[in-house]
Amino acid sequence: MVKKLTSVAAAVSALALSATPAFAYTNPITCSDVPCLITAVLAFILTIAGGIALLFLAMGGIQYMASGGDKMAVESARGRITSAVTGLVIVFGAWLVIKIVCTMIGAACEGF
Repeated sequence: MVKKLTSVAAAVSALALSATPAFAYTNPITCSDVPCLITAVLAFILTIAGGIALLFLAMGGIQYMASGGDKMAVESARGRITSAVTGLVIVFGAWLVIKIVCTMIGAACEGF
């Protein structure tokens, strides 16, 4: 049993040590300055927020179709759709403001 355990431990150690070159990849971050990093983070946040708003819009539409004429369910679905559209407008407005500010200060906004 000990001999088998030793051989398994040796095999696992050899496998773990041979996999270390896989961790030596190049840096995936393309931003080298703070404004570029801020732009990338804001683009990521706006993308996630827009995706969530679209998801809630779809959920509201499905809820509306599945309400079956129930007044409370229809009102709940309409509220969800209204909130999702409001969220999309806010996300678009934030994108627009960031784009305008980037243009005014002359910053490179590749993510937008």
